[in-house]
Parts: sequence; C-alpha cells; structure tokens
Amino acid sequence: MDSHLILKIIHMTFGSLALISFLIRAALLFRAPQNQPAKAGRIVLVALQHLSFTVLVLTGMVLLYQNQFVVQPWFYGKIILFVVILSATIKAFGKRDMSLAQRKAGAFVAAIAFAGLLTLVVLKPDFSGNVASQQNAQSVAVVPQIQPIQQNQLTAMTVIQSATH
Repeated sequence: MDSHLILKIIHMTFGSLALISFLIRAALLFRAPQNQPAKAGRIVLVALQHLSFTVLVLTGMVLLYQNQFVVQPWFYGKIILFVVILSATIKAFGKRDMSLAQRKAGAFVAAIAFAGLLTLVVLKPDFSGNVASQQNAQSVAVVPQIQPIQQNQLTAMTVIQSATH
C-alpha cells in the first residue's frame, strides 16, 4: 500500500472520530446540559476531539504536500467549513460561563458546518466553470443536424405542389 492511500485512510478515520466525539458531546449538551459526564469522561471526549482535529490538520497538510498543492475548487470550501467547525465547537464546548442558548447555538452551527463539509467531500462539486462548457458541448451534440434536400425529395415536393394547384 502506498503512503498516500494510508494517509487518506488515517485522515478519514480521524475525521469520523471527530464527528463521533462532536455528536456525543452535542447530544449530552442538548439532552442533559446540567448533568454533564464525570470529569474523566469529559477529559476522554475532549482529548479524542483534540487528537482528531490535530491529526486531521497534520494528515491534510501532508496530503496537500504530496499532491504538490494542486487542489480542486471545492477544497477551499472544505477549509472554510473546517475553520467554522473549530470556531463553533469552541463556542459550544469551551467556557462554562456562557449561556446555555449560546452553547447550543454553537453546537448547531458546528453541526451545519459538519453537514456541509461532508456534502462537499462526498459530492466533490466542480465550481470551476467547466460544467457550463461541458453542458454546452452536450447540448450541441444533441441537436440533430439538418440533412440537405435530396433531388428525389425535391421532385416529390414539386409533384405535390402541382397537384394542389
């Protein structure tokens, strides 16, 4: 197995772990905000989330380097959504002196950003404008070409016209 594939597997695995740890923490925040897990459980969740985000960044940078910094247009959206996830996660699970409504709003924004990021990763849309030119090329290919009128068709049309007059 080559190193690029191994790094992609590690990257996706820790992305999944980041999502799972976020979902667990968000469920605890929404279901029982006063009854948070014991300190040991909270430390495990926080450590898992921090480790996941750190490994995601490191493997992402190495994959980017291996790809010689050539990226698809959707990659920039992925980076922006990742920063939104980090920011909203800090808002949701950071300081305890924030109101519960602010913390829930942070978790909600992070969930929307996670959904957007996963959508980008799965669909990998092409925002480069090549889609329009591909659609134009397809529509031109679909238009039937007009065949020139054959001599025998012209004679048949003349006979029909003379019969009607």
